Amino acid sequence: MQSRLRASLTIAIALAVAPAVARAQATPRVSGERLTAAAAFGGLSGAANLNDAGSADWRLGWAASVNATYWVHPLIGLRASGNWAQDSVRSATIVGRGKFNKFAYDAGLVVRYPVAAGTGTFIPYLLGGAGAISVHQLDSDSTWTKFAGNFGAGLEYRFGRFGVRAEGRDYVYKFDRNGFDKTQHDVAWQGGVTVSF
Repeated sequence: MQSRLRASLTIAIALAVAPAVARAQATPRVSGERLTAAAAFGGLSGAANLNDAGSADWRLGWAASVNATYWVHPLIGLRASGNWAQDSVRSATIVGRGKFNKFAYDAGLVVRYPVAAGTGTFIPYLLGGAGAISVHQLDSDSTWTKFAGNFGAGLEYRFGRFGVRAEGRDYVYKFDRNGFDKTQHDVAWQGGVTVSF
C-alpha cells in the first residue's frame, strides 16, 4: 500500500514539476529577443457558404502574409499583421467575375510556450486579434472594408535566430454585398520563415 502511495505521489509531483522544468529550460532560448518578423504563404478556404442553400460556395484560394511580433514578455507578444489573399465564389447571383482580392490588416496578442528540442526549440502558440479586411471584386470598381476579428494557432521550430513555422487563422467578418448577408469565415493556412532579434 505504501509503495503504491509513494509511486502515485512521485508521478503527481513529476507531472506538476514537468511544465516548470520545461519552461525553465526553454525560456532562456527566447528570453533575449524583442522582435520576431515573419513571412508566409499558403492556402485560403472559405469555411462558410454565402447562402443557406449552399449554392454560393467559396473555392480554394491562396494567401500570403507578413507580420512582426514585439515580445513584452518571453511568453507574450503583440503582433501586427498584413495579409493578401485571393479566392473565388461560385454563384449565379454575382454580377461579373466571382474572384476577390482580400487585404486584411490587424493587431493581436500571441501567447506561446517554448519547449527545448535538442539544439532547437519547438514553440506552439495561440493568437487572436482584430482589425479590418478590404474586399475587392476583380474587374470591377467594387471595394469595401469591414471590421474583422481573427483567431488561430501555430507551431514554430526555431534554430537560433531563424525558424520555420506553420499557422492557421480564421478571419471573421460580415459579407453583406451582392445580395448576401452572412458572417464569413476565411481560414488561411500557411507555412513560412521567421527571424528574431
